[in-house]
Amino acid sequence: MSGVIKINIMSPFIIVLLLIVWVIVIFNITMIVLIKIAIKKINAEEANIIETFFSKVNKIPALVEIMKKYTNHPDIFEDILYLHKLGIIYSIKNIYDMLELNSRTHREFQFLMKLSAKIPELHRDGNFLYIRNYVIFYENNLEKNINSINNNFAGYNRLLKIKNLSILGLLIPYQEKMVF
Repeated sequence: MSGVIKINIMSPFIIVLLLIVWVIVIFNITMIVLIKIAIKKINAEEANIIETFFSKVNKIPALVEIMKKYTNHPDIFEDILYLHKLGIIYSIKNIYDMLELNSRTHREFQFLMKLSAKIPELHRDGNFLYIRNYVIFYENNLEKNINSINNNFAGYNRLLKIKNLSILGLLIPYQEKMVF
């Protein structure tokens, strides 16, 4: 014989090795598919949150204009109008860009509500009441949506940790989402 080594292709060691490789590949493919689905869901939620933010912010100037009629010092509204302009002009690309602006806008809206509590005739103005309720409705929706996306961020980050349990998973990088 001429030195040919016969390898039994179906040896138990090779079968076990192929089975392990197959399980690792299927595991990683499954994790990548789940991560991509989570990313699509998060992106859709981010777009919804930003749209809700703009729906809220776009009504604030109308609220300010109504309140100006009832105050002797209309210059106190300059900060909130400036924030509104920032909200419209500011290029919001993702939810993190929006959060700081939303926090500042929320503080100014609270100031408007405290001020409106000191002006009794303002609470008889139907336009004021309608716009105030509209802004509060969108503020509440925004808060619910932010809590929901926070949960989805946590789930996405858990998927990344599970994916990284395998060496192959470590070779496919994804960035974690910051939970706020």
